[in-house]
Amino acid sequence: MKLYNELADWWPLMSPHTEYEEEAGLYLEIIRRYHPDVKKAVEFGSGGGSNAYYLKRHFSMTLTDLSPDMLRVSRELNPDCEHIQGDMRNLYLGDAYDLVFIHDAITYFTDKAELLGVMHNAKRHLNEKGILMIMTDQFAETFKSNTDHGGIDQGKRGMRYLEWTYDNDSEDKVTETEYVYVMREEDGTVVREYDHSKGGLFSMPEWEELLAQAGFQAHFERVEYTEAKGNYFAIVATRIV
Repeated sequence: MKLYNELADWWPLMSPHTEYEEEAGLYLEIIRRYHPDVKKAVEFGSGGGSNAYYLKRHFSMTLTDLSPDMLRVSRELNPDCEHIQGDMRNLYLGDAYDLVFIHDAITYFTDKAELLGVMHNAKRHLNEKGILMIMTDQFAETFKSNTDHGGIDQGKRGMRYLEWTYDNDSEDKVTETEYVYVMREEDGTVVREYDHSKGGLFSMPEWEELLAQAGFQAHFERVEYTEAKGNYFAIVATRIV
């Protein structure tokens, strides 16, 4: 996606970290329920580092992402965290963690074999009591076509976006998302960009089966936001082998 590469500098205006405080707090509650003594965590697909901005107050975090441009954005927000560029399917840090956290970046995987690869890689980064937490955007049981919009001004710069997610083929386990970005530069110049992404649409039993193949037991936890955002569930995976 353009947003994670050549347009990455606009990310803080599209999705400011201040909008993540409640979300990160809810994730922390779930994490502590399964592992109250997390001291060291790694995030796969950390993006702009907005969740880490709040979670790092409770345990140390190493942040990894495929995009060097997004890592640059995250370093500005989280200069106290280690940042490593790499693919969550095969990145190896040579260390063991109490928590592997994967936010919505995992939604972009549309192939089960690649998802399984991510799960195996997460497991080799966990110590004996470590847990894996996944926050995918969508499940087959709860998915509904939706639109979203937002963005903020920052000084003379500003950005607004329109996002539309839909399922064009109910048989292919893939959703499509269209984006329109309108960006105002400091000199008043307005630029418009279009973007597109695909996401995997798997059922909860399919997630459970994949995690079992990787040696995990899956636990689905409803995430209750103050404002209604639909049916969101976190997956907490505990080691079984």
